[in-house]
Formats: sequence, structure tokens, C-alpha cells
Amino acid sequence: MRNHPYLLFLLLLLSSYRLVAQSGSIRINHEQRSLVAVLEIIARQSRYHVIYSNDVVTDSMAVSVAPGEYAIDELLQNVLPGHDLFYRELSDKTLVVSSLKLHGIQQPAEAKGIRIRGHVRNSADRPLAFASVGLYAADRFLTGSTTDRQGHFSFRYAFDAGQSYTVKVTSIGFQSVAFAFVYPDTAQLTAITLKRDHHLLAEVQVQASRPPIERRADRFIVNVAGSILETGSNGLEILQKSPGLWVDPNGNISLRGQSVMVMINDVVQRMSATDLAEYLRTLRSEDIAKIEILPNPPAEFEAEGSGGIVHILLKQGRDEGFTGTLNTQYRQQVQRPAYGVGATLNYKIKNLYVFGTGGYNRDRSAYIATNDIRYPDQHAYSSFTDRENNNQQAMLRLGAIYEFSANQSVGLQTNLNRGKLLQRFDTDIALIDPQHVTEGSATSDWTRTPGLNSATLNYSWKTDSLGSGLKVLADYLDSENPNTNEFHSRYTDPQRDAVFRNATPSTTRLYSVQTDYNRWLDAIQLKAGLKFTNTDRDNEVIHEQFESGQWLLDPGRSNRFRYQEQLLMGYAALERQFKRFSAQVGLRAEQTIMDGHSVSADIRFRRSYVNLFPSVFLLHRLDSAGKKSLVLNYTRRLSRPSFSALNPYRLQFYDFLAQIGNPDLLPEYTDRVEAGVTLMGGLSWDIYYATTSNMMAQYAESVDKMIEYQIRNFGSSHRYGTSIYAPVKVKPWWSMTNNMNVYLLRYRIAEADYRNTSLNISTYQVFTIKKIGDADLFAFYRSPYLTANSEMADYCSVDIGFTKRLWNNQARLRLNVTDIFNTAREREVTQDRGATVYFYQKRPTRTVGLSFSYTISSGKTFSNRKIEQSAEEEQQRIGN
Repeated sequence: MRNHPYLLFLLLLLSSYRLVAQSGSIRINHEQRSLVAVLEIIARQSRYHVIYSNDVVTDSMAVSVAPGEYAIDELLQNVLPGHDLFYRELSDKTLVVSSLKLHGIQQPAEAKGIRIRGHVRNSADRPLAFASVGLYAADRFLTGSTTDRQGHFSFRYAFDAGQSYTVKVTSIGFQSVAFAFVYPDTAQLTAITLKRDHHLLAEVQVQASRPPIERRADRFIVNVAGSILETGSNGLEILQKSPGLWVDPNGNISLRGQSVMVMINDVVQRMSATDLAEYLRTLRSEDIAKIEILPNPPAEFEAEGSGGIVHILLKQGRDEGFTGTLNTQYRQQVQRPAYGVGATLNYKIKNLYVFGTGGYNRDRSAYIATNDIRYPDQHAYSSFTDRENNNQQAMLRLGAIYEFSANQSVGLQTNLNRGKLLQRFDTDIALIDPQHVTEGSATSDWTRTPGLNSATLNYSWKTDSLGSGLKVLADYLDSENPNTNEFHSRYTDPQRDAVFRNATPSTTRLYSVQTDYNRWLDAIQLKAGLKFTNTDRDNEVIHEQFESGQWLLDPGRSNRFRYQEQLLMGYAALERQFKRFSAQVGLRAEQTIMDGHSVSADIRFRRSYVNLFPSVFLLHRLDSAGKKSLVLNYTRRLSRPSFSALNPYRLQFYDFLAQIGNPDLLPEYTDRVEAGVTLMGGLSWDIYYATTSNMMAQYAESVDKMIEYQIRNFGSSHRYGTSIYAPVKVKPWWSMTNNMNVYLLRYRIAEADYRNTSLNISTYQVFTIKKIGDADLFAFYRSPYLTANSEMADYCSVDIGFTKRLWNNQARLRLNVTDIFNTAREREVTQDRGATVYFYQKRPTRTVGLSFSYTISSGKTFSNRKIEQSAEEEQQRIGN
């Protein structure tokens, strides 16, 4: 029985093994009445990038295209002329749609007179298709035409002998030319050459850029490239501005109050929340193409992540020859600076594409924090902490892609990340009991030097022009995280003095292999895939006491834990379109085999379980353009405990705080159903319900005047919510995207019922000031919310920025101020067995930053390619 998924996949692959040589054709599965929808289908099914301005191709432009298979050029020639539009191949992989009226050209019509013929070529002596040719007399437009695919043009006009005329030839991405002649001397029109204009191409790309945030039927898309978000931010800051996401001050990312799985270029980042936040800070906005936010991912995505998936797609070069981007940033954080430099370089020659990205960041900052604990017997603990951070991080990404043909390619990518993270904590302490007060001070020096190496091999085969294809991916990852914390405390009562240190090194080795196949059969799309992942993890806790002038190992507080996990996964999904209705159903199966060994205690445990994860997605378009729709979907997902959380250890941070591992942790499972409507203008409203079993939460427990934190499983939680997304075009120069999410959360912990209503609301506004630049404002508010037996206070901030384009858009200069009212701070109240913990922390959230980026661009455009990786879930769980 266990072999059935493999046999099913093999039969599907063999039964559909067919290569269709239709690189210039697409399939329309149901009747289309929107020109925008037709262009999107062409871009999705073909190798082409379709570029156009929203002012040229509008949502109201209607066409009539019956279901069937069409040659792309034939289809465009049928649907564009009726709207005074034409298209041109800017390269073999880019189509540009433009307006005849924009270029001063009238539609060809029968006219009397003499026919003039000519030929337009580019500087490489190749025919230039769809160039605009206009005939003028004394700057007065007379008639015109466009070149065909072979570069030929012709037009008729009643010429007067001896009269002077001018022919002007224009083409997007090329320098315009004008020829004056006296009729009948038209010899110079027989061979016209246009030279490429790189500045004009840059302007076209800006004109065709999308808004910063878009809403699709199943996801939000944050367009970083080409928008105001492109300059001066890091990856974590971009996520903070993304709709529906909440990034707490520690870098934990959640969607509608639940944890998410983060992917970068199709690779799941299996790191602890702390390490992931540090890594995302090394990513520059200049290197990010877009971010996809999927609350309910389909079956082809792994089931990890109760709240859904956040998928970050990085840029890669588009120009043949040498291209690149250089960037630098500086930010003042009260009295401490943060700065960084980075570069992305690409080179393409014929079928070979090589690329590299590197960066270095240094961040110095200072925090203050207070911790007050009140016990029911009138004892209390009070502390005030100054924290100094001095963090340095460097990253390097190198890769190459070789295209055997337009349909087949192989790629190799390597990633290297290194960090040196230093934190020092200086704390003043007061221990209070009814009789007296004991005062003290403590210092803690925390040093981390994480390193991560990974390599990915990727093979992709596109089997037809409809998007069918096969992908095979293999990954290897090697991660090390040396970690040391040295603690000193001195009190007015010498018996309380303590000197100890904890070393918590960890190493992770991971490899995975994955294959995915999808096939279009008329209006049906079939997807299937298999994946295997193996993870080996080695954790240590080395606790040492300083006695008699030397460090002595404390075996009772030390631990070594080895962990191996194997995941076997398979999925199948079917999507069918019926005119305006589409349905997608999928089933994913995942088997987890775990083997844990506590070396110190000589304890072993082994678990093996299989889970099924069904998904259903229904969409009904309310109009032919697909701008208005109804959606209904259901998904089942899980969140596995991190590797470090399963380690049976006890790690003491201070005299009053400890973290305890839990080898008995089980995954939590979430079932979610959601319904929504999208209206004209992008306004959308969703309602959802989610129930989670085996809920995991970090519980704070009071034990012998010590607060112990441990992640535990509890019963079920229930979440009822609604969200509204409202993009508004206030003025031609003022646009905004607004997002609101409200949910009610109910759960039960330790015989106590918890209930909380939480509100998240944000607005992102852009102001375009002609000939000056772009200003933007981001405001966010989150009401108080619960996590386990802790209540977090409300949180709000307002950021402003200004971006100036320089040197024909090759450079960008950005000034930004974060948290201008200095309102962002952390407050937390935790209660257990009569003990109450009050925590407060203030980070340097009000900052002033200046950033600069410069783009090097040359050569012919080509399609954007990325290397996918199959280790999509494991990196998320690589923790300390």
C-alpha cells in the first residue's frame, strides 16, 4: 500500500509524456471578454513578458475570444486593432503593447494616392517589427503605418512633386529617427536603421510598473520591484508593511494571529524565529522582486505553517551582457548607527546566465527593559536592564543557469551566510520580601556566530506551451550555530552571587529531493509531486560554574540531544474551469519519521505518523473581466515543533528566568474555511473560521520564585475573523491601500478559559509629486492580544519616507523616518498561580535613514529565471 503514491505518480507521468512544439501558441479554456484577461493568459502560458501601461490598456476594454488554441501573433492581431492598439516584440521574450494614437498614427485605411514602401532594421541588421512610421508635412501629420514582422511598411498618400516631406520612425526601446525628402526621391526610406535607447526602455518599465500591493483571488502580492518599496528597506521591514502580516518586535511573523511558513525563491527557511528575523534583515529591498502572501495554500505547497505561507521572490537580471545593482544604507538609531552595502551582478551570454549577490550589514543599537514579578506571598523581583547590540552579518549568493532550449534548463545555486551577533545586558536588581530588600547587579554577554551553507540543483522541462512541465530539485544544507552566554551577578547578600555560562552549539545537516509535474488537458490542469527530506540535528547545552578560579562542568544542567527526522510527501491536485467558474481540489499526504536520542540521559524516542491534508478552492467570476468574484476555500495544515523545542534541556538565563525543552511536543493541526468577495476597484471582504487541535503555545509557569518558559500542547483553539482590503485612488497623484483584520480567539489552558478580540489595521499611502519625487506614509495599529497565558499591549507606529529618482531612473535616493511619534513599545503581562509578571521594553524605533541604489543595465532583455529549491520546510525549523 505504501507504494501506491509512487505508482500513481509514475502512471500519470507516463500517460502524459508528450512534447508539443507550440511555443508560439496558447489555449483559451473559456470565453474571454476582457482584453486585460487575454494579455494575462498570454503572459502566464507563454515565454513572453507582456508590458503595457494601465493608461493604454484599461480594464474596460472588451473583446470576444472563444475557447480554443491560438497562435499568439494571430490572437493579438485580432484583439488589439479594435482599440487602436498594436504590439511589438521588444525581444524574443518581451512583448510591448502600445497605442497608435499615442504615437500619432491612424488606423490603416483605404486611400487614394501613391504607395510608398520601406524597411526598418535594428543596429544588428535584423528586421524591426511593429515600429511606428509617420508621414509629416511642415510638422502636420498626414498618414502612417506600422512595420510587419519582417520590418516592412507601406502607406498611400497623394504626393505633390517637388514638395518636402518628413518620415518619422519610432519604436519603444529605440532612438527615433526622422528623414526629410523631396518627392519623388524616396530612396533613403528603403533601408532605415534604429539604434537601441536604454534610457527610453527604463522609462517604459517605470510606466508599466504595478501598484505596491495587489489582491488576487487566493493571495496578496506585494510588488517591491518597480514600486516605491524598492529602495531603502530590508526584508523584515517590507513584511511589516505587507497586508495581513504582523511582525512582532522579536521578529516573529504571523498572519491573522497564526504562525506562517516563510519561503525564499521556493525554499522554506527552516530557522528559528530569531535566526530568520536576522536573516531577513540582511535581505535588501533592492534584491526583492515581490512577496506573495497565501492564507490558504494549495496542495502543491507543504502543509507546514498554520497561518499560511509568505513567499519572497528575489530579483535576477533581465539583460543580456552585464547588469547589476549597487546599494548602500545608513540609519541613525538615537545614538547608535546601522549601515550596510550590497551588490547584485548578473551576466548572460547566449544560453548561459550567471549571477551573484553579496552584502554586509552592521547594526548597533541600545534597548532598555524592566521586569517586575509579584508573588502571592508578598515577595517580589524588580529589574532594570540596559542592552547593547553590536551585530554584523554578511551574505553571498552565487548561481548559474544553462538553457538547453526555450523549454529546458538546469541551474545551480549556492548560498553562504555568516554572522557575529554580540549582546550585552547590564541589569540592576531588587529582591523584595516583607522584611527587607536585597539589591544586586548582573551582567550577561551573549555571543552568537551563526553560519549557513546551502546548494541547490534544479532541472526544469516545459513540455508544451500551455505551462505543462516537469521539475526536479535537489538540495543540501549545512548549518552551524555556536552560542555562548556568560552570566555574572553580585548582591548585597553574597550567598546569592553567581557566575556561570551556557554554551548551546548546534549543527544541522539537511538534504532533500523533489519532483513536480503538471499537465494541462483542455480546461483541466493536473498536478502531482513527490518529495523526500532528511534532517540530522545535534544540540548541546554545556552549563559551567565558575568556582575556585576555573570553569567546572555541571553535568546535571548539561545535555546533548541528537535528532533525525525524515519526511516523505506526495500530492495530487486537479483544477477545472467552467466558463466563469473554476474549482481546484487537492490532497497531500505527509509521513513523518522521528528518532530522538538524549545522549546525556541515554533516552531514546521514536515516532512515525501519516497525515492527510485536503484542500478545496472554488472561484466564481461575477464579470467577464474577472475583476469581481466570489471565493470559497478549505485547507488543513499543521505546525511541527522546532528542533530546539524538542530538546529535553533546562537553560537558565538569569536568576529568575529559565527555558525548558519538551520532547513530548506534538504537531498542531489547523482546519480553516474561508469565504470572500472581491468587487470592482479591488475592494475585498473575507470571513473565516479556523480551529486548531493540539495547540502549541509557550506557557510561563511560576516554580519556586522562578519563571519557567516551556512550549506545550493544549486543547483546541477557535478563531473567527473577518478582513477587509480597500485600495483607493484618491487623486491621480495620491493612492492608498488599507487593510483591516478582526478576529475572536477562544481557547482553554490549565483549567482557565481565555477569550480575546484582536484588531489589526494599517494604511499605506503614496503621494507622487511630479518632477520632484514620491512621498509615502505607513501607519499601523494592533490592539492588545493573547498568547498562551500572556497578554500583549497594543502597538502602533507611523513611518514616512521620500524617494527621488536620479539620472534617468538609474539611481534612487531615499530618506525615511520610522515611528515618527515614538509610540512603539512592548508591554506584556503574564499570570500563573497568583504570580504576575510585568515586562516592558523600548527599542530605538524612531530612526532616520538614508539609502542610495544605482542600477547598471545594458543589452537585450530576456526572461527572468530563478532556481527553485526543494528544502522548503526544513530551514524554518533550524533553531538554536
